[in-house]
Amino acid sequence: MSLTANGKIYLEYAHQVTTTIEEMSYALRQKTDEAEGLIRINAPFGFGRKYVSRFVSDFIEEYPKIECQLHLSDHPLNLITNAFDIGIRFGSLPDSGLHARKIASHRRFLCASPDYLATKDEPLSPQDLVHHNCIVLRQNDETYGNWHFTKEEQIYHVRVGGNLSSNDGESVLSWTLKGHGIAIRAEWDVYHHIKQGALKKVLGEYQLPNADIYAVYPYKQNIPIRLRMFIDFLAEKMKIVPFELNGTI
Repeated sequence: MSLTANGKIYLEYAHQVTTTIEEMSYALRQKTDEAEGLIRINAPFGFGRKYVSRFVSDFIEEYPKIECQLHLSDHPLNLITNAFDIGIRFGSLPDSGLHARKIASHRRFLCASPDYLATKDEPLSPQDLVHHNCIVLRQNDETYGNWHFTKEEQIYHVRVGGNLSSNDGESVLSWTLKGHGIAIRAEWDVYHHIKQGALKKVLGEYQLPNADIYAVYPYKQNIPIRLRMFIDFLAEKMKIVPFELNGTI
């Protein structure tokens, strides 16, 4: 016995249908059976306190069977060594063998208080910064005090200096608000201060290297459904950073 031409067509489509049903069943099982368990998260201190902790709270309210452990640190921790499921990272990512998903675009601004700018001529080019007190953030493996700008595809490098530096972004922001100098801060950190007039953007026509936000994870395939759900949740929530959360933390 052998299949007719019509029988072969029927068999081909039957295979497609059964495969689709099996895939659907697997997805549903993951949705119901695996939307629980532990997610261990590593995030930077400042952003973690202000935003990630809020998003984790919202996520747990929606998915109470999932447990989240949030570990904040002043520098990125090795996810595999420390058994983290996900890390929140800013800016360019090193080729570390991890997998990443961009969850938000984000800019960095050069800014100073109106009081500081009232005491000195406002810089008109990056080179003018050598005559200003620049507050430097000493963080990770960055070369401290080397600031880079672009304008119309031209790159500008300047070595800045000043009498204040810190490895803590909150301290840098506090000093900038008090009028001690010019600093680079992420949009999420200064947006409302600029909007309220406590800070002013400097050299606004020049662009700084971006600080795009990524979720990084050590899974190449078969990402646990709870982790995929959390990353999707973060990406959706990040759409409102920093514009809608002032005063809500």
